[in-house]
Amino acid sequence: MKQPVKWIGASMMLLCAIALSVTTAFAQPQRPTRDPLSLLKRAINEANAPVLTGTQETELTALITAYRDAQPDEPDAELAAAHDAYDAAILAGNATAAAAQATIIANRLAVLSKARLDLQARFEIAVLAILSNGGQLEPLKTKFGADRVLNIVRSLAGRGGPGGGHGGPGGPGGGPGGGRP
Repeated sequence: MKQPVKWIGASMMLLCAIALSVTTAFAQPQRPTRDPLSLLKRAINEANAPVLTGTQETELTALITAYRDAQPDEPDAELAAAHDAYDAAILAGNATAAAAQATIIANRLAVLSKARLDLQARFEIAVLAILSNGGQLEPLKTKFGADRVLNIVRSLAGRGGPGGGHGGPGGPGGGPGGGRP
């Protein structure tokens, strides 16, 4: 009788060990929170500009959050449908239908690009106003130049930065709905 009890106990311990290892394997490791203002703070320090105030940091963080939240989460359905119709027209050998869909795709990309650029402009102007009011903008422009300052500002939104620019995820074809599903 003691033999089955040992097997049951050993089996239960083995099941618990497996459950624990599976739970541990699927647990998401905690990633340290990255300060979205770190590049800007470093640039401000290098430019010997006044340090960001708590109010400025709060305003900038709110702008970053609002900007990121305003980005679409899903590809643009109208653009995806036009791409599907374009592909179908090509597969059918219908050049006229393919050309019509190409026009729809180009027009939709233009609309999406304009919306993205308008949002980007409002974001960047608001950030620059905060930096100007805090006395950081002029020292930054003196130290780095206008183009680099814009790249630093764009890095706040997750784009730009050193060597950055207009391409990447927010660039042509990669903006709101610009990618294909």
